[in-house]
Amino acid sequence: MRGRSRYKKQSLTIMPSPEKYSILLAEPDPAVAALWLKMIKRPSVSQLSVKHTAKTLDESLKILEGGAIDLLLLDPDLSDSKGGDALKRIRELFPDLPIVVLSGIDDDAAVSKILEGGAQDCLIKGRFDARTLIHSILSSIRLARAESSMARERDMFQMLLDNIPERIYFKDRQSRFVRVSKSLAWLFKQDDPQELVGKTDFNFFTLEHAQPAFHDEQEILTTGEAIVGKTEKETLADGSVEWSLTTKMPWVDQQGKIIGTFGISRDVTEIKTMDAALSAERHLIRSVIDNVPDRILLKDVKGRYMLVNSAHAKLLGLDDPSQALGKKLGDFLPATVVEQHTAEDEEILRSGMPMISHEELMENALGEKMWLSTTKVPLRDQEGKIVGIVVISRDISEQKKAREEVIEANRSLTEAVARLKKAHEEMHAIQLQLIEAEKMKSIGRLAAGVAHEVKNPLAIIDMGVTYLLQKPSSQDDETPQVLKEMGEAVKRADIVIKGLLDFSTPKKLDVQEEDLNTIIEQSLLLVRGEMKGSSYRVVKELHTDLPRLKVDRLKIGQVFVNLLTNAIHAMPEGGTLTVRTSTRQHAGVGENIGDSRTESFRIGRTLVVAEVEDEGTGIPSDKLSKLFDPFFTTKTTGQGTGLGLSVSKSIIDLHGGTIEIKNRPEGGAKATITLEV
Repeated sequence: MRGRSRYKKQSLTIMPSPEKYSILLAEPDPAVAALWLKMIKRPSVSQLSVKHTAKTLDESLKILEGGAIDLLLLDPDLSDSKGGDALKRIRELFPDLPIVVLSGIDDDAAVSKILEGGAQDCLIKGRFDARTLIHSILSSIRLARAESSMARERDMFQMLLDNIPERIYFKDRQSRFVRVSKSLAWLFKQDDPQELVGKTDFNFFTLEHAQPAFHDEQEILTTGEAIVGKTEKETLADGSVEWSLTTKMPWVDQQGKIIGTFGISRDVTEIKTMDAALSAERHLIRSVIDNVPDRILLKDVKGRYMLVNSAHAKLLGLDDPSQALGKKLGDFLPATVVEQHTAEDEEILRSGMPMISHEELMENALGEKMWLSTTKVPLRDQEGKIVGIVVISRDISEQKKAREEVIEANRSLTEAVARLKKAHEEMHAIQLQLIEAEKMKSIGRLAAGVAHEVKNPLAIIDMGVTYLLQKPSSQDDETPQVLKEMGEAVKRADIVIKGLLDFSTPKKLDVQEEDLNTIIEQSLLLVRGEMKGSSYRVVKELHTDLPRLKVDRLKIGQVFVNLLTNAIHAMPEGGTLTVRTSTRQHAGVGENIGDSRTESFRIGRTLVVAEVEDEGTGIPSDKLSKLFDPFFTTKTTGQGTGLGLSVSKSIIDLHGGTIEIKNRPEGGAKATITLEV
């Protein structure tokens, strides 16, 4: 408590200050106000200036709202305020304003109430002199500013603790937490940092981390030496592991006595993980570089080795690759070899253009000659500047030797190929003869079928003719119907005979380079009439870059018309008709060795595959093997002759291709045609 007794016998020396302070004097009595002004306006106290005076609380508040007031000299009993209301109102509106109350009540309890109400000092009227007043004003201003500064520092420190991602803590001499940042509280799954006060690392970490941390802190308390930048593995109580970079320091009081420790740690788990990954990657890369048979090396712009693998070190006659670092090629190999490589390196450094798979004859440190395939590329930094050369070199001496042997062998092979080609042509001729012979073998079966199929239509014609001969005139109402049946029967007989002739007559192909997609598109146009209504949907998945094939366009078109028609007839109620083309390489191995379909094509050749799929009922499994037999059909009587697929197979066989029809797992059937480019 400040009052008259504190300043009664003081002898003060007012030290000059370069700073100017502006004062508001709130005093209802003009005579008293003049007295205070006289006390303040002393020649030796030039830094104080009473800028404003006020008689009422409202007037005082208006002046304070204008700002630029450093201290208020207040009589609490202003004309519009009684009982200390003025101090309360002003403190509520201006909490940081220094206030010195000039009270007329000489009572310690009243003075205490005024000081508790927020005044920096309270002087009793008539009990102080000018020096006391001036000292009180200056002290109050400086005290208020010091308190404000301390409050700002506390706020900034608290803001730091609440927002910094690094974990900050203060501990007493028993390593108990005194104050911690929010980030440290969050590490321990606590929302309020106060929950950590009084606890230790043993409450949150396993003994594996808590015990060494406690030992470090006790060492700091003993020696006073800080631990800076220590990487620690921290295992939390829940078993999770983190890595942190920690600095711990002694916490000393104003007398320099160590009262505890404080520290800051940063989570470096991600960095540690990345560092471990990079270290493993570096080890892996180094292992690869040292174990590949190729010679790998890096040179700087002056030709000095920056990296050498074991294979290149061996070429230089070294046991340890590190022995080459910082040295040049001329330190190990003859001048003639060095001149050649130096010229190449200088050209790459000048132009920035790589040298790819350059074959060269080279001599190693033992004088042994070898052929190398060398690739050199410029080494650039992050800004793209050339800082050296990367070299990868492979010993191809054996390949060179083998290549010469292959060239020699090719001479003999060329002659053998010529003989083989001639034999192949002879075999092809024999194959055609066998095909014709096989067709002739089928003629007997075809004849029996033709006789059976033709007999019924001819019988109908005979009956119709007989019927007409029995009628005296042509006015019978049934005559048109009879004639219609006769016409249909004749047409059917004609179709059967035509199919028989088409199958049995030897064929000569008119082969041209054709686009299979175009043939398919034309075939789809020809079968449009078979797709009645809008219940059919055609899906075309045609390869956009299909190679051209040497085929007979009309005969291949006939094959696709047959397949498309069969697919449409298999879906009398409508459905999706899918046509697809694609390409693939014939690998041979793994493609049913011995299968006639596999043996039709040469290994490594490009194959074009065409597929026709329907969503019909499919084909009975016991009839799949008979699909290509002449006159075999799964259609109802009058819908097919049974020759379409037989003719189609003959056409595909003549083109050296394959045709296959099988049921789809999801329903319906799929026909697949494969032709060699």
